[in-house]
Amino acid sequence: MNELSQKLFEKNNFVELTSVQEKVLKEIKTNRDLIVKSDTGTGKTHAFLFAILEKINPDLNQTQALILAPTRELAMQINNFARDIIEVEPKISIELAIGGMDNKRLESKMAKQPHILITTPGKFIDILSWNVLRVDTIKVCIIDETDMMLDYGFIDEVDTIASRLLTETTFMLFSATIPSGLRSFIKKYLHHPIEIVSTEEKLKPRIEHILVNRRHRNSEEAVLDILSVINPLLVIIFTNTKTEAVEIARYLRDYGIDCVEIHGDVDDRGRKQVMSRIHSKKVQYIVATDLAARGIDLPEISHVINVGLPTHDLSFYTHRSGRTGRSGREGYCISIVGPKDQNSVSKLMKSNVVFNYMKIEKGTLVPARPFYNIEKRTKKVDPEVAQILNRKKIKVKPGYKVKRKREIDDMMSRKKRAMIREEIRLQKKERAKAKQKEREM
Repeated sequence: MNELSQKLFEKNNFVELTSVQEKVLKEIKTNRDLIVKSDTGTGKTHAFLFAILEKINPDLNQTQALILAPTRELAMQINNFARDIIEVEPKISIELAIGGMDNKRLESKMAKQPHILITTPGKFIDILSWNVLRVDTIKVCIIDETDMMLDYGFIDEVDTIASRLLTETTFMLFSATIPSGLRSFIKKYLHHPIEIVSTEEKLKPRIEHILVNRRHRNSEEAVLDILSVINPLLVIIFTNTKTEAVEIARYLRDYGIDCVEIHGDVDDRGRKQVMSRIHSKKVQYIVATDLAARGIDLPEISHVINVGLPTHDLSFYTHRSGRTGRSGREGYCISIVGPKDQNSVSKLMKSNVVFNYMKIEKGTLVPARPFYNIEKRTKKVDPEVAQILNRKKIKVKPGYKVKRKREIDDMMSRKKRAMIREEIRLQKKERAKAKQKEREM
């Protein structure tokens, strides 16, 4: 860790590096490209900020680091973390470039060649078209939430950007997973990359996954009922459509609950205002579609409420629930479900999500009896046993069940003995072959 990194470390009052920070700082010295598999909440943002400070020279007025984020909200949050760098080293200039900003002012700022540029893929494509920013001086390119870039269809823009950078540029990909769709990009632009996997146990999410039966209630009523029995520090209510988000937010306001909305119909100015209110802790309730599922990094989120499970892509359940339980805190992901969600619940259970069934009773959430009949895998029944079990039982004589059980037991016993005899026969055959080989030697 050089002097600049050490100052940033001390500025944040860190006691020790997290595992991902330690590994990134170690490998950045090799000048190799890095693929870092790390969840949000494990210190990854400071991991790449430390890495940038190891690579750039504050005395050169050149753009030396590019940070690409998939959403404006995430870019803004990275910028908030990065502002500490200016306090520890005033020579370093940092600029944020996202949609909704005045392009003339941005063009003027880009002409000054900021040391570190934080932006989104689409906005950086715009910047390239202005021909004011030099990209041949960029030493390191950070691609944050790379799998999200693929999910949202930004990977082609990232490809275009990467093709404009020098081959000597160090790429650092930060991603929770490395889906197969990223393999061609990695092969094209990363040279013998080092893969780093975070092993930060104490910062892993601690999330309780809860299912609440919708029953006769509509979405708005169900959400209000749950909000009345929990005491959230900050809660995100996820819906599958913009229309549903608007209706739920309106319903909550009618009941005196101050909430904000984040979805596709909220314009740039509105989104900035929403994020400003959230960061200033002036709001406790957020109603959002999956647009915000991985664009918000707020450790204060104590609860996530799903109004139905994701219908477009079930993997977004993980993205939604991952908004809570950050940095080792406890979190709660409460899903309001009905009969149509049973198949999705079954699939999530097979992917090791453990659900607790709960209901609202006397103003609190209490355990409930499972309302889904999730089928368990059973042993394949022997064909001969199945034949006995499936006999037509038109006239059942006394002792029929006992007789049938004895018949099945006898048959299975015969099969077992036959299997043992066959195994002994094969063992004898192998021993005979072994002895024959010894004689020939």
